[in-house]
Amino acid sequence: MSPMVARLVLDALIPTPQPGDEGPLSPRERDVLRLLARGHTYAATAIALGIGLGTVQGHVKSIYHKLQVASKAEAALAAARLGLA
Repeated sequence: MSPMVARLVLDALIPTPQPGDEGPLSPRERDVLRLLARGHTYAATAIALGIGLGTVQGHVKSIYHKLQVASKAEAALAAARLGLA
């Protein structure tokens, strides 16, 4: 799939939030997604937020489910759309 087609597919699947729309994520999930989208590892994210690695993994699972994504790259794109990256 070409990058242009992939972008069109993702645009259709991931709604663009309106200004002031916080989306379906909790504040902590947004914190986790923000750090991951900036390239932090799960371990670095856990340290930065003062939480356990398992907690980060749980948040990531919830983020993927809520945003209907299946990879870190898709989550990072969603983070950019939410203004978190």
